[in-house]
Amino acid sequence: MGKKVVAIAPDVGDFDLERKGVEYDPYLESFVIGCNGKLGEFNPKIGTTNPVVCRGIGGTSRKAITYCKENNIDFYTIDTGYMQPGTKKEYHRITKNAMQNIGPCIPRDHDRLGLLKWRYRSHRLGSKILLVPPSEKVMVFNGYDLNTWMQETIKEIKKYTSKEIEVRLKPSRTERNTTNSIYQAMEDAYCVVTYNSIAATEALLYGVPAIALSQNSATMFCNTEISQINDLYIPNSDDMTTFAAHLSYCQFTAKEMRTGVAWKILNESS
Repeated sequence: MGKKVVAIAPDVGDFDLERKGVEYDPYLESFVIGCNGKLGEFNPKIGTTNPVVCRGIGGTSRKAITYCKENNIDFYTIDTGYMQPGTKKEYHRITKNAMQNIGPCIPRDHDRLGLLKWRYRSHRLGSKILLVPPSEKVMVFNGYDLNTWMQETIKEIKKYTSKEIEVRLKPSRTERNTTNSIYQAMEDAYCVVTYNSIAATEALLYGVPAIALSQNSATMFCNTEISQINDLYIPNSDDMTTFAAHLSYCQFTAKEMRTGVAWKILNESS
């Protein structure tokens, strides 16, 4: 596979680059440097025969991804990593031809798990249903209205259980890293219900069952229908360790992107 790629700079609504004082998103730029690519604007009328790299899900990225799917061109998407060793976003997931890695689960060395400070947590029985809606931008990307989805999902959950439903709208980054983390919210969770948020993956890796209503990385080890809420799948320690090791090779630091490590791992079987 050649190393020529076209990178799609994020739309204004995706990331506040001006506030950060940079011309391009640093992770996008690092990955493009690592695969000898070029940054540029995507013109669907002109198109490209090279792989495309997208950061964000604004209008430009949506057009580019649609173009790639229709023309059988590889594309790569960059977003927040599945696991972090601390409160900083040190790792970003990069997925080939999808928004998230949806499998298969590849057996990997466990060397990166130590860097991520991940350890297996056994299942704990909680009392509440934690509903984690996706962002409005994600819903637009998938052709849904967020409020309608929330109302319909809550109504569907109530058909099968009388457990308390707690809705977790995405708090500010400061809150998420201090007083209101997703892990604090999951302490008394019976399960997490979401559309395609990585919250489902975070739940599984934290010992909480999940229901993901659209394909995402958690789909390999979680339920996919609300009607299954009283018969949840509980992954064992071997499955979760294999899953965590697999995901650790699906996310990368800026240095790993810039030096070509990410590009090599993502295309090692191509």
